[in-house]
Parts: sequence; C-alpha cells; structure tokens
Amino acid sequence: MTQPPSSKAGFPRSFLRSATAGFTLPELLIASVILGIVIAMAGAGLINIWDADKRNTTEAERQSELNRALDFIVDDIKSAQSVSTSGVPIRSGYVGVFKLTTANGESVAYYTAAKSTNLRWRGPRVVYRREFGSPERVYALVDAIANVPPTCPSNGGDQAGDHGLRVFIQDEIYVKICLIGQLNNSRTVMLETQAFRRGVTPPP
Repeated sequence: MTQPPSSKAGFPRSFLRSATAGFTLPELLIASVILGIVIAMAGAGLINIWDADKRNTTEAERQSELNRALDFIVDDIKSAQSVSTSGVPIRSGYVGVFKLTTANGESVAYYTAAKSTNLRWRGPRVVYRREFGSPERVYALVDAIANVPPTCPSNGGDQAGDHGLRVFIQDEIYVKICLIGQLNNSRTVMLETQAFRRGVTPPP
C-alpha cells in the first residue's frame, strides 16, 4: 500500500526550521531593548504627570492659605474703630505695615519679617499679627511670603509695605490689601482685595 506524501514535502528546510525553532537570541535582545524604551518613556510620562499634578495641588493649597489670610485681615479691618499706616510700633527684626484698633479698644499691628530658623515656617518672609494686650501676643498669620514689593495699583490712599504685604488706606476707611505668596523658587502669585471699615470710632 502506497503511503500518502508527507505534508512537509516541497517546503524548504529553512522555512520548516523557522516555523518551529522560536526566536533567536539577537531577536530577543532587540525585543527587550524596544520594550525597555517603551516602558521608560511611559514611566517618564507618568512621572511628569504626577509632578505636574503635585505642583498644581501645592499651588492651589498656597493660594487657599493666602486667601484665608486675606479674609482674616479683612475681618479685622471691617470691625476696627480705626486703621492707619502711621505710628506702627517698632519691633526689632520686623517691618511694620499698618495698625488698627479693634472694636473692644485693643491695639493690633501687622508686620512682615524674614523667616526664622524655626523649620515650621516657610520663607522667604512671614506675615505676623501683634496684639498689644496683657500679655502681648505675636503670632504668624501666613508664611511663604515673597520678599518683593507688591505691584498692585494704588487706590489713592496712604500706602505702606514693601516686603510681600502692602496696604493702601484711604480716609482711614477704605483699605486695599495686596499679598504676594512664594509658590516655588521662581514663581509667585499676587492676590489683592479691599475692605471697608465699618467699626464706629468712639467720640473723644
């Protein structure tokens, strides 16, 4: 009985070997290199996305802190009996910006100062609030303030402050406040707002 011809008959030996032998070492090396490049590029892209997201989150947090500080200052001014850029009591190492008298007659002053050695605060400057009560209290209101003069336009009033915090006080009633935060080594953000003093000045 005649055997049927083999299905492999008529095919070149090189084709038969390549169909069954698998990948050669050079092919595996090339594939590994290509895969490594793809993974590296994908990893770099993910790192860039993560860094950008982290930077945006940090900047959003900084702006939120600056806004809270501005809101606090505005509330202070709204309820004050008086507010002025003159006669701010001197304090060593601090730069006076403005002072006010609260609704209950206590004196308060705002300053900026260079970051201290305390690792808790971020520089280059910090805004401080000083209460002339008994006992006297001085505490940081907001840190990471830029050491540059704010460039916001004047409202025509008396101005004070050249180190990250500036105020313009018109007729001791209308107050414009400008604050510059340090986002990173090269970027800053400037926020500004206005306040209207509603507190009643007691008669002499």
